[in-house]
Amino acid sequence: MSALSALLLLPAALLLDRLFGEPPARIHPVCGMGALAAAAERLLRRGPDGARMTLAGLAACLAVILPVGLLAALPVLLAGGMLGDAAAWIVCVAVVSLCLAPRCLDEHARRVALPLERGDLEAARRAVAMLVGRDPQQLDAHGVARACVESVGENLTDGILATLFWAAAGLLLAGLPGAAALAACHRAANVLDALWGRLDATYRCFGTAAARLDDVLNWCPARLALPCIVLAAALLPGLDARACRRVGWRDRHAHESPNSAWSEAAFAGALGLRLGGPARYGPLYRDHPWLGDGSPLATARHIRQAVRLMWASVLVFAASASLLLAAVACI
Repeated sequence: MSALSALLLLPAALLLDRLFGEPPARIHPVCGMGALAAAAERLLRRGPDGARMTLAGLAACLAVILPVGLLAALPVLLAGGMLGDAAAWIVCVAVVSLCLAPRCLDEHARRVALPLERGDLEAARRAVAMLVGRDPQQLDAHGVARACVESVGENLTDGILATLFWAAAGLLLAGLPGAAALAACHRAANVLDALWGRLDATYRCFGTAAARLDDVLNWCPARLALPCIVLAAALLPGLDARACRRVGWRDRHAHESPNSAWSEAAFAGALGLRLGGPARYGPLYRDHPWLGDGSPLATARHIRQAVRLMWASVLVFAASASLLLAAVACI
């Protein structure tokens, strides 16, 4: 692995996502992951809740994640064996890019901001329902904007930075095939958490492994996210980097998830907002702690600021990781 290929891998994957976005749903790898997850659930989910059901959920996770990792590494290996290192690098960039979603997150957030700016609350509620699990009909305009900002902050870590982290780790451990494999494995784990990692009666036991695995894979990226967000806030006009650092550190554990508050609290501080708080998810009511000291009256302007902060944080993280990869490659 040359220093140049290591330096450019993550920026190239991000650029590819920025230019072209995600492929159509019918051919998106995530749809294949979802189909594989459905098959694994039908095959392995048997019996009453309890230890056996928890083990069945773990087996289902492995039945999805391991094949996904192998399938992601295979085209990189084939390209390298048949066409050389340059072809393997190009294929790896494409695979990692497919596992990222910053442009998709940007577009979804803007679909919430636009109707809010027009005063169309119902359209904004429909749009935010694509990002969050809470009941949008319980949200006023400020609640919709807060939910969107929170989603941007949370998905920055588990949908973007964590994938970059595991791609970098895979590159260090096993070269280009490793980067593709671990990026895809993380995306598969993220999909499984979305499908099974819920606390309702249906997935209380079967989804335990998916939820805990997602927590483990996002543990390091969440903690690396905070300094990246602080630096990004310092680089952007109109954001408060000092409050970002102070609130991000103070409220980093103010969530039942071990990872979510690290980025959400930093966003609250940078944007001068108060995020979190009680929320209803269908029939479930969750009394989340509040994050930050600012106003809860979020608006479309805060959503647009959050999107800019998301992109800046991604660039800071990618630049830092790329320089580290290039330095290791030179050793």
